[in-house]
Amino acid sequence: MTVTLHQLGLYALAMAGLWVIPGPVWVALTARALSGGMAGAWPLAVGVALGDLIWPLCAILGLAWVLSLYGDLLTVLRWVAALVFMVMGILLLRAPASCCCAPRRGCRGPTAE
Repeated sequence: MTVTLHQLGLYALAMAGLWVIPGPVWVALTARALSGGMAGAWPLAVGVALGDLIWPLCAILGLAWVLSLYGDLLTVLRWVAALVFMVMGILLLRAPASCCCAPRRGCRGPTAE
């Protein structure tokens, strides 16, 4: 399969459109930048940029074919992940609630006036 220059241009235009449309990544980047400045936002920005480059590259190089060879293993891993999330949810529901009014170190708590 050969990709023409026209098809590559359409793909680049579609990726640019997806990059411009705000989404959860923009919200996360904005929150990180507002809370931690550039020092808190740059690792997320670099990770998102690398992910946006690596994902299509893996798809182009045939990662889907490799994953199709190990489809049964992925199904097992999916069920294991679901089980782990269910156990985490049960543990969260069974955990004792902590009182927000309890005095903690470094926290003044409610003051009686």
